[in-house]
Amino acid sequence: MIDLSWLAQTGPCKKYSSGQRITCPSGSEREMYILLTGIVDVYRASAAGGSQMVGSYLPGDIFGGREFFTEVYDCAYTAGADSVVYVISENSFDELSWSKPEILFEVLRAAYSPLKKISASQKTAMLVATQEPAAELKVVEQRKTPPDKQAVITASVILPEKPVEVGIFPEGHKHYPGVTKPEFARLVFPKDYDCPLCKKPFRDFRVFRSKLYESSPMRFDLRRFYTDFQTEWYDVITCHNCLFSTFHNYFTEHKPIQKVKVESALADARSSLHIDFEEERNVDFVFTSHYLALLCADGYLSLGRQIRAKLWGSLSWLYEDVGDKEMEVFSAGKAAQAYEAVYAETHLTPTQEQVTCLSIAGMQFRAGVDRSLKKFIFTAKTMKMGDKTYAKLAEDFMYELRGESED
Repeated sequence: MIDLSWLAQTGPCKKYSSGQRITCPSGSEREMYILLTGIVDVYRASAAGGSQMVGSYLPGDIFGGREFFTEVYDCAYTAGADSVVYVISENSFDELSWSKPEILFEVLRAAYSPLKKISASQKTAMLVATQEPAAELKVVEQRKTPPDKQAVITASVILPEKPVEVGIFPEGHKHYPGVTKPEFARLVFPKDYDCPLCKKPFRDFRVFRSKLYESSPMRFDLRRFYTDFQTEWYDVITCHNCLFSTFHNYFTEHKPIQKVKVESALADARSSLHIDFEEERNVDFVFTSHYLALLCADGYLSLGRQIRAKLWGSLSWLYEDVGDKEMEVFSAGKAAQAYEAVYAETHLTPTQEQVTCLSIAGMQFRAGVDRSLKKFIFTAKTMKMGDKTYAKLAEDFMYELRGESED
């Protein structure tokens, strides 16, 4: 029997929400999976057209092996409940074979065995079990990967060993007293908002976008620089009543929020934070609003992926501005992983794909990691129907990397 707890603790793992498609990549990116928690349903094309479910996998089952070894892709896999899988890639296959040969035997046997059928009662029992917190799932979500190991693209990002998140701030986050930007005030104006969570009105600020002038070209990680202003200081709005926080456009264009996912966490934040909205805005307030927004992103379901990625990117720029290199690198790495999740799990237009690929590559570069960095740049450069601006930025980025490698 495969030791699922060992797999959960060592990883790499990916988490899939109920109904989410699990794609077996082809070519040099091939993967197969061992199901740790949840259920995976298997579909095949039917003679009458469309597809039909032909079986399901339970924890401990191995799937994707046929595709991995033979590159025959005639099945589709979908999470029948919230599920966590252990990922076996081409890169990790040999290492796993040496460290756990008994798993290799099970993998090979599963790849060439008939699909296992489970009864309706078995599936019902498993669905009921998934409604309660599973020990394996908790291990996967809290698992940390040492900095010298590659982290996997995952919906719930796997963090480096340090810093470790405590409360709404990560360990290593500091206070930066005295950092204010009074010159920014002339480029914002007061605006009335209604909180999408507590529904109460409050007054905050909005940026005069029409009055912004770029002081230098957009950087390779898509950061924009403006004369006497940085938008990160005002992009996130925090409700003065309940502390619900997110980007300003989601205060004006309300999106559905799962309140149960954020209300308890915000109550804890209100008991431990003191925010004076009447004081002059400083960088500590800006950091606090961003970390509150990360907490609130869980309420936006699939949209939360994009929100988290953008927030971590902004945080990396804020840490860059205050000269905290350690936290800049940490948050850039988190941004890269979050954008990787967006790329893997979201339908994107060509231009959106360019932006996402450049964000991944730019943040990886700033974090000092390389998970197919050049591949993402090349994708942005050669994207059909994409935006020429981003294609040119990708080309310039590519030349910059070549120059560094020659030095």
